[in-house]
Amino acid sequence: MNAAGVASIAIFSIAYFFIATEKVNKTIVAILGATTMIFFGLFQESEKVWATYIDFNTIFLLLGMMTFVSVLEESGLFQYIGVKVAKHSGTSSKKLFLMLTLFVAIMSGFLDNVTTILVAMPLTFAITEPLGMDPIPFVIGEIFASNIGGTMTLIGDPPNIMIGSEAHLDFIQFLINTGPLAILMLILSDLILLFFFRKAFSKKIDKKVIDSLDPRSSISSPRDFRLSIVFFVATITMFLLQSVTHIENSAIAMTAGFTSILFMERKKVDYILKKVDWSTLTFFLGLFVMVGALGDTGVLNELAKIMILLSHNSYRLMEAIIISFSAVLSSIIDNVPLTATLIPVIKSMHSLDPKVYANLTPLWWSLSLGACLGGNGTVVGASANVVALALLRGSYKKEISFFKFLKYGAVVLALSVVLSILYVMVRYG
Repeated sequence: MNAAGVASIAIFSIAYFFIATEKVNKTIVAILGATTMIFFGLFQESEKVWATYIDFNTIFLLLGMMTFVSVLEESGLFQYIGVKVAKHSGTSSKKLFLMLTLFVAIMSGFLDNVTTILVAMPLTFAITEPLGMDPIPFVIGEIFASNIGGTMTLIGDPPNIMIGSEAHLDFIQFLINTGPLAILMLILSDLILLFFFRKAFSKKIDKKVIDSLDPRSSISSPRDFRLSIVFFVATITMFLLQSVTHIENSAIAMTAGFTSILFMERKKVDYILKKVDWSTLTFFLGLFVMVGALGDTGVLNELAKIMILLSHNSYRLMEAIIISFSAVLSSIIDNVPLTATLIPVIKSMHSLDPKVYANLTPLWWSLSLGACLGGNGTVVGASANVVALALLRGSYKKEISFFKFLKYGAVVLALSVVLSILYVMVRYG
């Protein structure tokens, strides 16, 4: 490997360390890592770096959906649905748990995981607190559901957005290919937690608490509430019709976001845009450039060769390697940089061995399943995990330690890896 390759590995490794440990804000790390690579001349054409390596389809898809979700939050739509779900549970704590995890999983298919958790946690605490119920099984179950639900769709989790943009996979394709396994994993993870916490779920819910919940209390403007339903249904429909319309994901998201502002929050444009996670968007910019340097210097090509060597030219074994590698690492570090690193590695496999890797699509599904489901392994496996535990600590002064969470997360992670490998091998074998 040449000096440029060694330098790019060194800079990327240092940046990755700080991103994984969060000793320094990850956005600062990503941008400084990218600019350091440019300053050291690691790119063949440094003047074209930003235009060449940044996936603007991903950036604008994220921006559009963040804006859209912020507008819908203001309407009270998500809170309304959540309360309706809770009221249908009756007095059964098991039924409440199953309905809440289903609610979280479905919401995570269309919103980012953190937003879903921010909507679901206060609702959960409003029910468990007056009853003196242990909130921990609900919190863990909703964490699992948020990561599993995000696996089902193109817009459910950033890795899927990145994979979809690179591999030109649409909303329906994700539903059809990752959806079935995600549904199975949701059922199994719920059953696992119902078994582990069977004593906690034996308690009945006071009907008065459920009856006291009023879904209409979250609606500040009936007009905006009705419009939010129209916009939400229209946006999902546009994603579902992508195979017919051939409209880019980013165009749909940006249209949804800014049309909803125009009709519902045009007097609060600055407020809505302030709610956009600009730090994450900037992080993506730097990350794309850093990964671009690894590609430009030949590092990713070498990594692809190593993976092909380990697979002994077996496509089935390569699927297993990608699922296992991405799932285990995603439970320890952020799945976004991991996915950004593996996407060009998978892309390069076709050129390295056109015969074996003529069709890369099953490998894209392997990466999606591993990177998204891997977040359930540990407390730091996904941002939603961290946020949920912080809300639990703030509301109940209760902690779920790393090893306590691992007791349940490791089981779900191991099951995810095994079933993902079997699913991909059987379905695409």
